[in-house]
Amino acid sequence: MTLKRITILTLLLAVGFYTDACAQTKLGASIRKILSLGKAPQATELNYGRFQAPTWQELTGLTIENILFDPNPEIPIIPEEHQFSDFSDLPSEYEIWSNTSINPYGISLVGMKDTIKIDVNGYHTPSPKHVTSNWGFRKWKFHYGIDLKVHKGDTVKCAWDGTVRITRRDRGYGYFVVVRHDNGLETLYAHLNRIMVKNDQRIKAGEAVGMGGNTGRSTGYHLHLEFRYLGNPINPNDIVNFETHQVHKPVLVLNAQTFAYKQEIDKIRYWTVRKGDTLGRIAYRTGVSINKLCALNGITKNTVLRIGRKIRYT
Repeated sequence: MTLKRITILTLLLAVGFYTDACAQTKLGASIRKILSLGKAPQATELNYGRFQAPTWQELTGLTIENILFDPNPEIPIIPEEHQFSDFSDLPSEYEIWSNTSINPYGISLVGMKDTIKIDVNGYHTPSPKHVTSNWGFRKWKFHYGIDLKVHKGDTVKCAWDGTVRITRRDRGYGYFVVVRHDNGLETLYAHLNRIMVKNDQRIKAGEAVGMGGNTGRSTGYHLHLEFRYLGNPINPNDIVNFETHQVHKPVLVLNAQTFAYKQEIDKIRYWTVRKGDTLGRIAYRTGVSINKLCALNGITKNTVLRIGRKIRYT
């Protein structure tokens, strides 16, 4: 097709919208003749005077594509948290399934090199009440979750869809439940008065896992709530705003910074023996078992503790 024919075709397409039905019919016939066998029409005279003449600037770079489509479309800005193609796959370690051990994986995520993206949409608050104790150090012991107020018999609900992995009683947690969620997180609900689910049971977000209580090592009715990934606790405040009980963002990003707190926990710490201290009392105050205290300090359960002695507990 010659340059002259291309120019005519382009002008006809650029003219656009036209209300005279008869003229439209002639225009369509003219275009078909231009395209047929590469011959321009000889008998039909087109009245270009009816249309506003385009300028050179308007014709420069004009193509059929940008006539038919907006050459400068407005593309909405996608929020950073949505700029991904897939969520991270479940880790292969989740082939391990234990109905007794909270952390059967034995994996430290301190200094992890990967970035994990987890879908936290569909979150349902286990308890809509206020925080009574936050994440972090409590004097010598680290609090790996967050405590939410409950009254005796309040329903404690599941955070996301998942499968119940543990239902049992523990000296510290009292009656507690661990759920592995479909998104890769695990949640732990402790100090329950009653457990309302069974091991290996499928459960939906918002369904009851138990009733609020004061069992185990507890000083009042509350729910101890933990969020974990591969057994490693995550600061709940990184996921949920506990004033509104909504997730901060629909995508949770886990990286080395998420677990940097463990470097502080793993530092060597000592307990200074005071009057009345025993290994049992030190174990209770530090959250470290008597057997571990003995192993760390090369002593036995019958060792006499002298006032002022340093007892390592981390």
